[in-house]
Amino acid sequence: MNARAIARAHWRTAAGAAVGAAAGAAYAFFIGCKTGTCPLTSSVWTAALFFGFAGGVVGVPGPRAERARGEASAREGGPGPGPG
Repeated sequence: MNARAIARAHWRTAAGAAVGAAAGAAYAFFIGCKTGTCPLTSSVWTAALFFGFAGGVVGVPGPRAERARGEASAREGGPGPGPG
């Protein structure tokens, strides 16, 4: 698998991580804990890393719809894609 195929398959993961990191950094900068007692929001970098990871997890693509429908109908014994 080349780099272009990997980037094409995981663009949602990268976008989710970027949006999460930006949102976490902005939250820590504008709203976060200024006393240092809150472990996630006391540092902009920590908040960006944590929320970036969370955004990446949310952005991970799930199974394709065609495959999921076919497996569900096969489990139920109904018609689905199969040997023709």
